[in-house]
Amino acid sequence: MNKKFNSGLAIILPNKRVNLFIIFVILLGIISGSIFLMILNENDKTLVINQISTFISNINSNNINNFGAFKNAIYENLVFVILIWILGMSMIGIIINIFLVYMKGFILGFSVSSLFLVYKYKGLLASVIYVFPTSIINVITTIIISVYSILFTINLWKIIFLRDHTNSMGKFLKKYLLVLFICLLLCLVSSLSEAYLIPSLLKLIIKLFI
Repeated sequence: MNKKFNSGLAIILPNKRVNLFIIFVILLGIISGSIFLMILNENDKTLVINQISTFISNINSNNINNFGAFKNAIYENLVFVILIWILGMSMIGIIINIFLVYMKGFILGFSVSSLFLVYKYKGLLASVIYVFPTSIINVITTIIISVYSILFTINLWKIIFLRDHTNSMGKFLKKYLLVLFICLLLCLVSSLSEAYLIPSLLKLIIKLFI
């Protein structure tokens, strides 16, 4: 069972070193986002608390424009994925992509920590709802598109500078296009979840526990 899982994972994410590197960058971003919240001054923390409280209050009073939230989410997710995909086709873009991946983790860490800051241990449940499934889908999407963007850059480097033509760039480009299509579908699922599912679940949690 474990061997089948590993072989399946190897097909989706074919380079173990690149996989681990991207996961490390995301985790570094999450940790940094959490630490950044803790070192904010009291005025900035008050601002964060007010924003979270307003967000939760709007959910509780049904004052949420779900379709508007969906449009914003799908726009942000699509821009993120397409930008990383395009930048992966240039060797300079790899640095920007690593930074974008880091910021993705940073925002997740900051957001989850903010919920904990406002509601303490009761906020843990809200944080879990916030993370599952939307943020998990976003992280998976980020890992997939980032890994392949780096692999594309590596292949491009080998062909241009090392004159290595053992790997067909045309074949990899087709796979790269397929990866983009899969990630765009994941963006759609994630955005629908963020706009319609998460507010409903958070509202239920708020009424029961917060």
